[in-house]
Amino acid sequence: MRKLQLIIACICTGWTVKAQDTLKTVQLDEVVVTGTKSAIPVEKSGKSIFKITQKDIESSGSRTVADILNEVPGVQMDGNFGPLGTNIGYFVRGASSKRTLVLIDGVPFNDPSGIDQTYDLRLLDLDQVESIEILKGGLSTLYGTGATAGVINITLKKAKEKGVIGTVSLDYGSFNTVNPNLSISKKSEELSIVINVGYRKSDGFSAARDESGAENFDDDGFKGFNFLGKVGYEFTDRFDIVFTGALDDFRADYDQGAFTDGDNFTEYQQIRMGLSPKLEWQGGNLRGDFFITNLDRLFNSPDFFDPNARFVDEYDATNTQFDLVIDQNLNENFKLIGGINYQKLAYSQPSIDETNFTMIDPYASLIFDQSSFNFQVGARLNNHSEYGNNFVWNVNPSYSINSGESTIKVFASYSTSFIAPSLFQLFGPFGANTALEPEESKSAEGGFTLLQGRVKVEAVYFYRKDKNLIIFTDQYDNAGEIIETDGIEFNGAFDLSEKISLSANYTFLRRLDDSRLYRIPSHKYGASLGYQPLDGLNISLNYIHTGERRQQYFNNTTFAVDEAELKAFDLLDLITSFQYQNFTFSAGINNLLDEDYQAIYGFNSVERNYRIGIKYQFN
Repeated sequence: MRKLQLIIACICTGWTVKAQDTLKTVQLDEVVVTGTKSAIPVEKSGKSIFKITQKDIESSGSRTVADILNEVPGVQMDGNFGPLGTNIGYFVRGASSKRTLVLIDGVPFNDPSGIDQTYDLRLLDLDQVESIEILKGGLSTLYGTGATAGVINITLKKAKEKGVIGTVSLDYGSFNTVNPNLSISKKSEELSIVINVGYRKSDGFSAARDESGAENFDDDGFKGFNFLGKVGYEFTDRFDIVFTGALDDFRADYDQGAFTDGDNFTEYQQIRMGLSPKLEWQGGNLRGDFFITNLDRLFNSPDFFDPNARFVDEYDATNTQFDLVIDQNLNENFKLIGGINYQKLAYSQPSIDETNFTMIDPYASLIFDQSSFNFQVGARLNNHSEYGNNFVWNVNPSYSINSGESTIKVFASYSTSFIAPSLFQLFGPFGANTALEPEESKSAEGGFTLLQGRVKVEAVYFYRKDKNLIIFTDQYDNAGEIIETDGIEFNGAFDLSEKISLSANYTFLRRLDDSRLYRIPSHKYGASLGYQPLDGLNISLNYIHTGERRQQYFNNTTFAVDEAELKAFDLLDLITSFQYQNFTFSAGINNLLDEDYQAIYGFNSVERNYRIGIKYQFN
């Protein structure tokens, strides 16, 4: 009954997002870039965009990028409640990971050697992140393959203040988890430099759940190292260039499967190098992003046929891409954003030689902006070296009304999007099919955002139709099956006073053909209470309810795929921080009530755990 009352309260009030020092949706005067590839006020966007700022990240108490994304309405993370090395899945509006595109500084990133070519969020250190924008809905017209259900745009830290400044931090928590980090930036008239070095180590706990009662499964630990370097030089007031170099490396232990211990480990290493020039002129600019990413991953496990030997499987992948974008004001009402994107994806493993494909995509968007009315229309022609051409388009109108202290934005969007088949599906060692066509998606949404004094409310209805799905039988094929998904999201916030803020959110999902939602709850909601009793002291109490889910899993006893019903669970976190001069002290208790739950069937989920930290800022 108490849970039902909270759902009703969320629907009736629409309170969502965290105000003051907690996670929040964007205010109407904030700037976003993901929806257009150009910085615009959020009230001009025809899409639903959720923004997580640096302040939100610092006060959230999150361990990883996956943790903080799990608090976003309409997003369900999978694996973030296990040991740090657990595989991470991200589901936006009921769609699997391959239907959400991950951008780093606006550039698409993925794993060309993976079956679905999704980006592994375990590679990214949260301490390197400046902000995150989550755009929900299809946007392949601007970003290409994979952007069918959403786009997660992760912006890394950059030098902002002149002079030399930096931070040194150290976190320690449960499971002997240690996380030191060093960040230094230097900015002058022409030169800017950012260096961030982070390390994370955790003894972890057993990923697999031990039902025997013996509790003798080994702990599954994690070690990760991250380096980010950015050097920018401003040649003139209108021309600058930024070089980016990054190394992400981790090793994680993992078990054999549900309820099954295992002596296995995986090693990942990703090297990213990029060059981003930008030329500005009156009313426009031209910018480019050239990136090369190399990813090596290895899996090491006992040999099934020889207990005294180890089986090692290695993958090597490279993603080479170049994106050239022009942003031009045509007159006081019209803006043109267009460009051309080139990607070459390649991978190899011991059983096959290197395989690759290329995509060359021209695209354009026209934006009409007149007073309170904004209208965006865009198109993209995907040219693929294997399956040929594919055309997608989108349209996004929005209208804002200002009346005294009240502002309401009404918005809608319709888009077509696609997912290119992966290298593994086209050329891999199991069931490859070079005749595969891209998956197709159609998305629509409509809603409103209301801002009045201390109250903000947002409500969105969305619909998505996926077809031409790639499935595996004896080989990979395009299926005739069509999947239709719709749902409702409520977001909002309310400041009770200058020191107290209240927020909550609710998401409802369903399949229109009555098929099952695997791993994804139909109902998910949360709430947050923020309190600032003293200057520099912030306290927040955060609650998330994850509803019942259905999951398919491989049964190691019967060697068949079975299904299990996962019960709903509720998590309560307490986070505090205190700033004194150049020092910031933080502490948090996650799963405060020590809920016993299974986020993934057959695997353990984190019990009550704590974290304490100290950060020193110097200049």
